[in-house]
Amino acid sequence: MTVCAIGDLGPGCLDLKGIRANDRNLMYINLSVTGTPVVLTGTEVFEAQARLKAKDTGAPAISAEVSIANAATGRLAIRWPGTDVATMLGTADKWKGVWDLQQTDAVPEPVTLLAGKFEAGWDVTRP
Repeated sequence: MTVCAIGDLGPGCLDLKGIRANDRNLMYINLSVTGTPVVLTGTEVFEAQARLKAKDTGAPAISAEVSIANAATGRLAIRWPGTDVATMLGTADKWKGVWDLQQTDAVPEPVTLLAGKFEAGWDVTRP
């Protein structure tokens, strides 16, 4: 009996939790393939969004600010603005959904690089 290999074309899995209302929520991600950095020179546009469910349509619950921190080493800066998190939460204590990160300047279709669960809640300290 022959066993077939599995070719997983899906994005890398990264669950996010601890996203806080009114905090900076800045993280850095280093993109690599089998340990070799993905050179981002010439790449311009990345988008990250969270929704309650992946198949939801319309505006996302929240969008991140994504920028290239170091093109040569594949380093991205991703920030979920704290004021946007507070707006998304409204009067709820917590919010749970899903998120993904896409390279959107890929032609002709975007490439989803990361995806996973997304959890946000309120911080405690107030100014």
